Amino acid sequence: MWREKLRQGILENDEILIELTIGGECGEWLPSLALYDKENDVWYYFDNDIMPGMTEEEAMRNAVEFFEKMVVGLEKPILKVSPLKEAPKEVYDKFEHFLKGLKDEG
Repeated sequence: MWREKLRQGILENDEILIELTIGGECGEWLPSLALYDKENDVWYYFDNDIMPGMTEEEAMRNAVEFFEKMVVGLEKPILKVSPLKEAPKEVYDKFEHFLKGLKDEG
């Protein structure tokens, strides 16, 4: 269920919102994930390498597969507010709680 919501571009709970966007550039489709901390009104981006796709569908599939690896613990998120400033531990804790809910959902 969460996979379909992510494919639609938004996945959220009471604390955070995850946004997936796909942009095309020079024949490649580039997936991008962002996290919005609702309580603090701050956006963070995932500074992880997510494979681009040759088509929009392939890029979407790569992004969902990457996110699924985070859900099961095979990937660790790198959340940043800017290139030199990483997200505080509180945001990582909220994201871990969010992932646990998705994992329990199946």
